[in-house]
Order: sequence, then structure tokens, then C-alpha cells
Amino acid sequence: MRYLRVILLLCLSLQMAAQSYEQRRDSVCQIAFWNVENLFYPGRDSLNRDSDYTPDGNHRWTYNRYFHKIEDLSRALVTIGGWQGLDLIGLCEVETDSCLIHLTRRLPRYGYVHYDSPDRRGIDCALLYHQDRIRVLSSRTIPVVLDSLHTTRDLLYVCARTYVGDTLHMVVCHLPSQWGGQAASEWKRQRAKAQIQQVVDSLYEAVESPQIIVMGDMNSAPRNDLTGLKNMALPERWDGTHRFQGKWTTLDQFYASPVIADRTEMQVMDIDFLKEYDRRYLGHKPRRTFIGPRYNKGVSDHYPIVLKLKGEK
Repeated sequence: MRYLRVILLLCLSLQMAAQSYEQRRDSVCQIAFWNVENLFYPGRDSLNRDSDYTPDGNHRWTYNRYFHKIEDLSRALVTIGGWQGLDLIGLCEVETDSCLIHLTRRLPRYGYVHYDSPDRRGIDCALLYHQDRIRVLSSRTIPVVLDSLHTTRDLLYVCARTYVGDTLHMVVCHLPSQWGGQAASEWKRQRAKAQIQQVVDSLYEAVESPQIIVMGDMNSAPRNDLTGLKNMALPERWDGTHRFQGKWTTLDQFYASPVIADRTEMQVMDIDFLKEYDRRYLGHKPRRTFIGPRYNKGVSDHYPIVLKLKGEK
């Protein structure tokens, strides 16, 4: 009888190991990134240039308008995640953790990582994570030094373990804009990418075959310009994530290290209630929150993107 129990326990262990392997192989980790376009909390912050986004400011950014945007953001993220839900959500253009508190109240079981950065307007990067499926191991900000006259958003680094055992090293970023012209401002984005490259290089030195994902609004067209990573937005198979004067560009992108790149697929989530008809240039475009000073009742001038990471084979 004793030997029979041992045999039964061994068989049960082998069955559970097989099920765990099948679960790992068939699992999909869904990672989203979204530029949420000026998600400002309506209260005045003396440290940030946010006066336009207050109830008495130029945009008349009332609490009703703010919470309407929070509701639409949460509804979109639930829709994008489908029945499984999103595991990780990178965000940019978030002013304070108050915005993240209000957003995660409408997304049960999500926590967030956020740090204030030196951006003059006070907009930062953040990462939301499903607390039942993701365990954050460490996080920190990484400053991007331009020069003595210019500041920009910090990079957000997060190391996390997924529920199937993958350890992901993630960088969430919002590179400097094309304000002043694409060519004239390119040096700023190159400085930011040089800092991202330093992070990537240090991970390769410290970890064997690291699983790295860089996500963000790159404020430029996709290209393979980070050594050791592949831009998952190439080749472009969609209109884009942002439209300016009738022209589409995929500003929002994922990069992945080779060890996971062949297990990933990127999608642009241009779901219906995030878009509107472009009367001037025809076709559709993201329905932004404001068009100039006029309140447009939209969510963002960018479409969200999703990276689906399949389990190991």
C-alpha cells in the first residue's frame, strides 16, 4: 500500500508538471501602452505648468470633464483586454498619482508604479499591473539629461515576474516632442534613446538572455535603432497610432529583446469609440480630448497599442 501511495503521488506530480507546462506554453501576457493625452488632475499644482487644466483655466478642465475621461479610459482598457484582461499597462502624459488612484479604482485588482519627473508640465510615465498575475520586483526612474536649458520626462524602469514565471525588464518612456520641427528637435530624442541604450546594455551585462521590453511614445516613425532590441512596430501593418494633418505615423512602439521577440505580436487598438471622422482630411482619426481650446469629449489623440507575449514553447 505504501508503494502504491508513492506511485500515485509521483503520477500526480508528473500530471501537475505537465499541466503547468501546457499552461506556460499556451499562456499569453497582454501588455498595453497608451499616451493618454494630458491626463491632468483639475486641482492646481504650484510645481507644474498646469494652469490650463484647471476649472478656471483656458480649457475649463472641470472635475466633471476629468472624471468623464477617467471613465472612458477605464472602459477602453477593459475593452482592449477582452475576456482575459490586460496584464501590464504602460501610460504616459499622466500628471499625478491622484489620476492613477482614480483610474485603478475603476480597474479592480490593478496596482501602479509612478514617480514624479522634472517635466515642466508635470506629465510622467506610469505602469499599471494586474496584482493577481504580476509581481513587481523592483522599479526606479532614470533621468534623461538633455542640457542645462531643457528638461524632459524620466524613463521608468520596472522589473516584474509574470504568473507563468517570465521575468520582464521594462522601460516605459515618452521621448521629447517634435516641437520646433522634427529635424531641429531630433537631438533631444537621440539623447533619450542613448539613455535607453545604456539601460539595455547594462541589463545584457548583468543578466543572461534578458527579457526586455521598451514601450513608449517615441515621437518619431518606427526604426530599429536600439542595439540588442527589435522594434515590434516594423513592418507597419496599420494606418498608425497618431494622425497629424491627414498623415498617419506609428509614434507609439514596442521594442523587444531577441529571446522574446519571436513570441510577440503588436497590434494597434483603433476601437470604434476612440475614433471620429476627420472632416478636413477624410477618413478616421483618434478622438482627442481638446481641439485647440474646444472641448471635444474624446479620450486621446493617440490609439493604444498592445503587445501579446506568448508562453515559452
